[in-house]
Amino acid sequence: MSDDKYDFGGVPTVIVKGGTTSSAYDNEMAKRRADAERRRAVQDEQAAVARRSGVSEGGFSIARLGSARMITQETPRLVLYYMAADKTVRQECKSEITFYEHPTKPGEMDMMFAMVCPRCLERGIAQGESQMLIKAAHRKFWIDEKLKGSVVALRDPWGNLDPVIICGTVTVQDTVRCANYNCNYAVRIHDSKVYEV
Repeated sequence: MSDDKYDFGGVPTVIVKGGTTSSAYDNEMAKRRADAERRRAVQDEQAAVARRSGVSEGGFSIARLGSARMITQETPRLVLYYMAADKTVRQECKSEITFYEHPTKPGEMDMMFAMVCPRCLERGIAQGESQMLIKAAHRKFWIDEKLKGSVVALRDPWGNLDPVIICGTVTVQDTVRCANYNCNYAVRIHDSKVYEV
């Protein structure tokens, strides 16, 4: 049995590779799915109100984290480059630096960013459940601002141009691992380049 422990929203779980999930884990994941659906419905309504009033964010949706402050156009953004084995870029991912209250220092703000686990997506897990949150309180990361203000031209899933003004590039000190059940995806992030390890 593995001694890897993960905290799924207050439900401590021991992951057994190839095993089954506990009912506490299943219940927690069901709660997360329901919460994500509720938040998506709120965002859809906000987007509909913005469309009716003529206000838009360039026609693109922005992922928001439920407990974090609302993300605006001024939110610091990153573009992560998922690298292939031959060191070419195989995928690009837009992310936001989000601020939240530090978990152990009340009144102090901490920051985090999210990335998607491509292995979980390939296994058919919904994108909302395939998020890997990198929190500064858990993994030291820093932003190199040499490229701050640069525009990176990405394409959205429909082929439309999605210009992203970045706040710089990110480097994470430690290996980042996906915490989803039965996923062994792990990466190192250097200068916004994501290398699988």
